[in-house]
Amino acid sequence: MEEQEEKKRIELEQDMSWKMYQILTITACIANLIGTICNFCIHGMKLPTILCGICLLMIVTISIVGWTTKNVQIPAVLIILILVWFEFPYLYYCYGDASIVYLVLGVVGLAIFFPRNVVIVSFTVTLLEYLVIMMSSFERPSVWRNMDEAGKIGTTLGSFVIVGVSVFAMIFELLRSYEEQRKQLLSLSEDLNFAANHDPLTRLYNRRYLVNQVNEWICKPEKSFWIVLMDVDDFKAVNDTYGHVYGDDVLREAGRLMLEEMMGKGIAARFGGEEFMLVFEQDDREQVLHSFRNIQEGLRRYSQNTRQMDITISGGMERYEADKQLDLLFTSVDRKLYTAKNNGKNRIVE
Repeated sequence: MEEQEEKKRIELEQDMSWKMYQILTITACIANLIGTICNFCIHGMKLPTILCGICLLMIVTISIVGWTTKNVQIPAVLIILILVWFEFPYLYYCYGDASIVYLVLGVVGLAIFFPRNVVIVSFTVTLLEYLVIMMSSFERPSVWRNMDEAGKIGTTLGSFVIVGVSVFAMIFELLRSYEEQRKQLLSLSEDLNFAANHDPLTRLYNRRYLVNQVNEWICKPEKSFWIVLMDVDDFKAVNDTYGHVYGDDVLREAGRLMLEEMMGKGIAARFGGEEFMLVFEQDDREQVLHSFRNIQEGLRRYSQNTRQMDITISGGMERYEADKQLDLLFTSVDRKLYTAKNNGKNRIVE
């Protein structure tokens, strides 16, 4: 079960990495395309336009590699390095405060996409780089800052829209993926819990769960209840004659009959092999006998319909009273089951 849970966790992480990579590549390519066009409109074919175009080509090329191979970790890191350590600092140096949001986006991207084992070191290096760029831009301002009012407004609005959309998309996907993973892990936990407490063939409770439940009932003062241990008669002969597939079908049908009969009355469990145990919460002898006969008749009717034969079931029943030990209770009911077997089968012994 632990291996299944670990496998599911890895699959969820890979799925999330792939979706985040899609967001990274799409937003990076679109933002760089818009940035290249805007720089061309403002400056013509000058250095800012050329550098944005080069970044666009590199990002598109790396993105295609990741999309083609589905191996996204290295391409994602390379794209982040281009953006965070080269393009974003350059944009800030060129345009100053109008593009400072890119530095914020760089830090966010670094935290999301960089490998956990190096993210702190990378953040430190990035922060130092940004501080150096800021100091340099104050002392030696770029010539590209000398824009008219329309250029400054366009640069500010364009930067805000690009960064806003990028941050929103990343956070939205992170929250959506987190919620999806939470639901899947919750479902997995429920499946694992079901597997831990149920028999996979019959879907009844398993012996471990039944023992724990009976122990809880025993701890209640003045609690009395009935247990029935049942065994499919001549089950080996059924397997040898009709095959193990039909034998499994018989066990499944027996489980279905018991589950249906015990609804609201107690619990049914597969005790081992072709043995089953019923635990009745109420101290009602007639109810126990009536339920046993219903299961007995249901199994006989099923075998008649499927193989024109009578498959029978034998049982022993025992009443629990205060201070009786669990192992003695099971020993007693087991002894009564074998008495039923030795006395001709297809019966229950009190």
